[in-house]
Amino acid sequence: MKPLEGSRVIDMTHVLAGPYCGYQLGLLGADVIKVESPYGDMIRLWGDDQEQLNHGLTNNFAAQNAGKRSICVNIKRPEGAEIVRKLTDEADIFLENFRPGKMQAFGLDYETIAQRNKRIVYVSISAFGQNGPHGHRPGFDDVIQATSGFMSINVRGDGPIRTGGPVLDYAAGMQAASATLAAVLMREKTGESQKVDIAMQDIAMLLMNRNTSIAATTGKALPPSDNRDGTMLGRFKTRDGYVMLAGYLPRHCRSICKAIGLDGFANMNSSEFLAQAVEAERQVELRLLEKTSEEWDAIFSKEGVVAGGVRDLVEVIETGQPEARGLFEEVTSAAGAFQVTTAGYRINDQVLGPDSGPGVPKLGEHTSEILDQLGYDQIEIEALLESGAAK
Repeated sequence: MKPLEGSRVIDMTHVLAGPYCGYQLGLLGADVIKVESPYGDMIRLWGDDQEQLNHGLTNNFAAQNAGKRSICVNIKRPEGAEIVRKLTDEADIFLENFRPGKMQAFGLDYETIAQRNKRIVYVSISAFGQNGPHGHRPGFDDVIQATSGFMSINVRGDGPIRTGGPVLDYAAGMQAASATLAAVLMREKTGESQKVDIAMQDIAMLLMNRNTSIAATTGKALPPSDNRDGTMLGRFKTRDGYVMLAGYLPRHCRSICKAIGLDGFANMNSSEFLAQAVEAERQVELRLLEKTSEEWDAIFSKEGVVAGGVRDLVEVIETGQPEARGLFEEVTSAAGAFQVTTAGYRINDQVLGPDSGPGVPKLGEHTSEILDQLGYDQIEIEALLESGAAK
């Protein structure tokens, strides 16, 4: 049993943030219908595997679209926009991430949809939100990292850097899913439709919550963090890479010293250690160069020290911890199998994964099926396909 079983989501989003919100709702059991233009979601063609590209089914697309059904509709045609309106008539949730004001031009704005479906939860995800001096501006993850202040706290080498991931897209998708669930609960209390407005810049600022609050209160921005923030607090070299040490308090530093064999510093009291902190860190730097990052990580794990080796994603997967947590599930597609992530948490020890039925959908794979479910007869379906209103 899943929380959103029996619910239907019309997912008219593209690229990452919006689709990841729809993906999260699908993991919770919703039937998610992905509405795509005749060109398809641009991320279908992000990749370098030719077989995947031939099918329009890349790893980049599968990661946040597995388990959905795909209908291809041209909303620039009146018949196409009407298909989407009919889809929303019986839906519980509608997701869109077009530039503010764009949906109104197609008769797919909140007011129009809510007039037809009094219980719809209408979710808009945009770069800067639906209002404010920047509400009209478009934006992707990297632009929002720049304009939100996020890059200003990540300064290395020659200046501010863009963080990989892309973290803001996925954070916005997760926050949108959370907001959607809150709106669903609100609808159950009021019996009325709900309108959700998610701005990626807001989410970026929430990810820096401490810094954001301080800047808003004092008018001063905190300086950016570095790879070292204090004694035994930061990134340190090993024989073949790096480890991260979290020496926030003297007791943390002493436990690190004990784990790596510097008993003299480990046995000091806090006052004695603080007086010798500079020398202690110098000795730690030298000692860490004697072993590999993986060797030190094993030692830190055994000793229960707040420290760890710096790994890449493949190395993390090879530890077996993600597998033990049920973080991945295999889904099928015309281009082969993909490993996609599950919800990232457990409810009653149950891991929530994508619906295995649809797999990863090809563009418009379920168009005729969905049109049939909407009540279009075969002649009408053929006419819509012939006219280009659907594909």
